[in-house]
Amino acid sequence: MKYRLIFGPILIALLVVLIYTDDRLGRSAFAGDVPKFLEILGMVRYDGLIVTTVLVVLTALGTRELRNLLSSAGHAPLPRWPVLVNVALIVIPFIAANGPPFDTDALHATDHQYSFAALVIALLGTGFFVAARRKTEGAIAAVGTSLLIILYLGLLPQYLVRLRVFGGTSAAWLLLYFIVTVKICDIGAYFTGRFLGRHKLIEWLSPKKTIEGLLGGIAASVLFAVATVWLVQRYSDPSSPLHDLFAFSLARCAGFGALMGLIGQGGDLLESLFKRDAQVKDSARAIPSFGGVLDILDSLLPTAPVAYWMLLQ
Repeated sequence: MKYRLIFGPILIALLVVLIYTDDRLGRSAFAGDVPKFLEILGMVRYDGLIVTTVLVVLTALGTRELRNLLSSAGHAPLPRWPVLVNVALIVIPFIAANGPPFDTDALHATDHQYSFAALVIALLGTGFFVAARRKTEGAIAAVGTSLLIILYLGLLPQYLVRLRVFGGTSAAWLLLYFIVTVKICDIGAYFTGRFLGRHKLIEWLSPKKTIEGLLGGIAASVLFAVATVWLVQRYSDPSSPLHDLFAFSLARCAGFGALMGLIGQGGDLLESLFKRDAQVKDSARAIPSFGGVLDILDSLLPTAPVAYWMLLQ
């Protein structure tokens, strides 16, 4: 815990700098010239470039970590194909949203069409590359675990990009709002569980988690979600994009916070299931005192689609 208290604020500061920089670059993206390598892809803007780039790196690292976990559990997923597919899935919404300035529905349609095509190619390619091993033993497990990696670290993180690029001006701050709402549940759960925890949540899977901790974490997410929107609505300029972006009812914010906390903890338990099967404590040692990339993303992945639907749809 000592090291988490040291490295936690550093990660938070880096996240805020990332969001601020991406927001500033996104604003200039509409007025500046598009780099040539993006023009080749048919893009006329580059809004969300930094967030997308960081997610590409995290996805590639997380894909390798999950493959190592599955290999430790006795499976043999494909080594490189899931990385290629997942990077493509992350980039597709970024390219689609920054295409020619058609109406929003057309941009969404382009995103969904190319994403569906990528998933079909992923399925066919997985079958082909597993068959290329020229052995039938373990083929079903190899296909299944390879597709699990693609769905978990390709399809789900797409919604983080969509939340950023389809949210309009200042949407980078909406992404930050989502991330903190999810992650603050961990903090609330830790302290509530430490001082009030009496009843184990799922002892066979995560011995330290308690029902009281879960409720405290959800309460922290609800409080943050409601308080943030209330402060923005009260103190921001009514004509600013930020004010319009956070124009949610407080009841909706409370529901959002509750779902983010609950589903986020479910995502944490799902990764714990993977790690227990692989008989490891952390997915890797990439981040001091936190573990691997998967240990950071575990609660964000299943909550991302729900956040996208609740905040933008």
